[in-house]
Amino acid sequence: MRVFRGLFAILILLPLAAIVVVFAIHNRHTVSIDLWPLTMQVSPPLFVVVIAVFLVGFLIGGVVAWLSGGRSRGRARKEHYRLMDLEREATEKKKAEAAATTTATGLPAIAKSS
Repeated sequence: MRVFRGLFAILILLPLAAIVVVFAIHNRHTVSIDLWPLTMQVSPPLFVVVIAVFLVGFLIGGVVAWLSGGRSRGRARKEHYRLMDLEREATEKKKAEAAATTTATGLPAIAKSS
């Protein structure tokens, strides 16, 4: 698995980083952004605006995906608690059966083989 991570970094992340660097170098001219409700205007380089928009979109997509999976996570949590209860009940039942099969001398009964 560790080799796969290294291969992933080399094959995907390095070319992606190179593309971002080339994009930033070629789009250094400034753009004017008017922040409407405020009486303010900023002039960042174009690559900063584009990369910021991609990052904000990435974060919003992550939040939407996390929120849409809430019902599934809740169902999985509920099933996990149900499984834990069933395992606890099975353990208690085995202990009760073992206690019921002990002989009067306090030694466990010999199990019959089928």
